[in-house]
Amino acid sequence: INAEYVGNDCFASIIAALIHDYDHPGFNNNFHIRTSAYLAVLYNDRSVLENHHLAQVFDLVKNPKYNIFENLSWDQLKDVRDTILEMVLSTDMGLHAKLYQQFRRRISEDKDWFGKDDQRLAMSIAIKMADISNCCRPPQFYSEWAKSIATEFYNQGDTEARLNLTISPFMDRRKDRVDFPKGQISFMNYIVIPLFEAGAQLLPKMDFSVKQAQQNKSDWLKKQSG
Repeated sequence: INAEYVGNDCFASIIAALIHDYDHPGFNNNFHIRTSAYLAVLYNDRSVLENHHLAQVFDLVKNPKYNIFENLSWDQLKDVRDTILEMVLSTDMGLHAKLYQQFRRRISEDKDWFGKDDQRLAMSIAIKMADISNCCRPPQFYSEWAKSIATEFYNQGDTEARLNLTISPFMDRRKDRVDFPKGQISFMNYIVIPLFEAGAQLLPKMDFSVKQAQQNKSDWLKKQSG
């Protein structure tokens, strides 16, 4: 593998992780689309927030004061930018099923991961895993992140209620005691655990994260039954 491109990928991965939620307004893509918000219109209902995060950052670095790419050649910049775009856009949960199935098909093939497309797929899965990794953290950390998620969800639900919109699933604070545990369990069952199990097939040392997510899910189930 060309060492320059390995370096480009490492750099792009760090930047993508740093910026992937830059200038997040606290409402999800569906809310923007349902309300015909400016960003939804601007990005034609496609990966609304993910496009916004990217556009804001790349507009910001046009200012020489913030241009972290100034020492890259044109070819390096294009490679780094393309990787950042692909990684951040992959965090749109609306694309999850497509990317997850693509990754599952690829890891079932008995071939090395040397091609550029393979590398970008692996990096996209890595940032997706990082993006939803709270469910795989030890309980003392996961519980704090869960509270923050609940706060964001209920703020959106309150806004939807004020606008006379149907409140999105798991965002009605009046149903907190029943719906939030149910939502977390479903998210782990259908999104987190399958994705991390697939990731652990490629990187077996990641198996600890699957076990932790299963334990956190078990804790919610015990609270429900108790």
